[in-house]
Amino acid sequence: MSPTIKIAAVAILTAVTALFTFVRVPFAPTRGYFNLSDVAIFFSALTIGPFTALLAGGLGTAMADIISGYAQWAPISFVVHGLQGLVIGLLARRGGVLNLSMGAAAGIVTMCAGYLLAGWWMVGLGAALAEVPINLLQNLAGIIGGVSLHLAIKKAYPPIAGINW
Repeated sequence: MSPTIKIAAVAILTAVTALFTFVRVPFAPTRGYFNLSDVAIFFSALTIGPFTALLAGGLGTAMADIISGYAQWAPISFVVHGLQGLVIGLLARRGGVLNLSMGAAAGIVTMCAGYLLAGWWMVGLGAALAEVPINLLQNLAGIIGGVSLHLAIKKAYPPIAGINW
């Protein structure tokens, strides 16, 4: 794949991830929020690949944090969601239900554990633990939405399979 296509894919999916992060429902106890960023991250990892998902997931969520007044979380979002996209993409890249399931499970653990540890450090253990069910729901939405989009785009536009990075 040409460098121009790689850059374009990362730029577009970074913007999509940021946009999906703005679709959110506030969670009062921690001042955090449920959002749809994981839909874009799962889609990126499954459709384009692990390295695009690493960059788009990390950059998109960090940009959304900065723009929406959560700048203190931007470095954490960059690392956690970037790693989430990377592990999903690396484990699911061979295809098949088992690999997809392993990628999804690893992505969920990466995101939930990353935010649990970061939340413990930033707002305390009680608040961080209160976020775990919200993060699990967010990942469930990510799996359902991301896999659905992946299958629809792959069917409607088969050449997308050639853009893998």
